[in-house]
Amino acid sequence: MRMWFTALLSLPLLAAGGGTVVFKQTSFMAEVAATDAEKAKGLMYRQSLAKDRCMFFVYGEEGYHAIWMKNCLIALDVVWIDAEGKVVETAEHVPPCSPMRGDDCPTYGGTIPARYFIEFPAGTFKHLGLKKGDRLGWDLTLDDGRAVRGGLPLPKAKKK
Repeated sequence: MRMWFTALLSLPLLAAGGGTVVFKQTSFMAEVAATDAEKAKGLMYRQSLAKDRCMFFVYGEEGYHAIWMKNCLIALDVVWIDAEGKVVETAEHVPPCSPMRGDDCPTYGGTIPARYFIEFPAGTFKHLGLKKGDRLGWDLTLDDGRAVRGGLPLPKAKKK
């Protein structure tokens, strides 16, 4: 029993809610970080992030939302977007910051007001050609059931 409990504690805690983020014809399954605790944890301690996954950070208003890679173990591509889904800032291949550094980790981005930011696996922007000025779309559900939709309309699901 103790071994099972220890193993359970080592698993990453998932952010609440979820949904889809789309750029051009590429869809990503999104975890949502909406509460202060979820945003503070972000992707800390993750060993990997699948190429079809991302984490969407929800804010109630535009602001300067820099990221801090404390305890992040994987490199990320990060995009800051306005309320309409327009990319206002990007940071490619943001390096991980070892837990050994403690609080001595640099911040990235957040130099331009944005409503949201999204973290993707490193290399996503190069693979998709994503850049400043592009637009994304999203359809998310928070853990309290509220819908957060925006940006470009998502493509309709194909009927079989």
